[in-house]
Amino acid sequence: MIVADASVLIALINIDAFEILKSFIDNLVITHEVYNEVTQKEDAKKLIDREVEASYISIKAYKNKQRFKEMCFVLDAGEASSILLAMEENLPLIIDEKKGRRFAKQKGVMVVGLVGILRFLYLEERLDRSKILTIVESLRDSDFRISQTLLDMVLA
Repeated sequence: MIVADASVLIALINIDAFEILKSFIDNLVITHEVYNEVTQKEDAKKLIDREVEASYISIKAYKNKQRFKEMCFVLDAGEASSILLAMEENLPLIIDEKKGRRFAKQKGVMVVGLVGILRFLYLEERLDRSKILTIVESLRDSDFRISQTLLDMVLA
């Protein structure tokens, strides 16, 4: 089980590649804040609701409301809630934003981003080079930033 912030979910939904998360992990946990952020578009809402119904995604609340408010001075609500839930549940976190990753790491949370997920799936031979390149090209076309250095690392 792993907590997911909104950015990776949105990126994969936008390129119609949400299924790669299922190759990576058996269950995702998201906060209500992340759910609200991800499901702003109707097609994304349908997909997320379907995955909640299928028990692939569970929606869980963090406990420490005061800590959440404090974290929101530095992070957006989705990032703050995801990091806080990961801290409280001692779970790893999928997050891509630099500030959020840095904050989570400082709090002792294990983090992975989309590039790390792609690398893992490539090394485990769950996705081949061609599929990775297709996903990366789609991500680039959707304004998701991935440098050539990171791409080279994924396929190394």
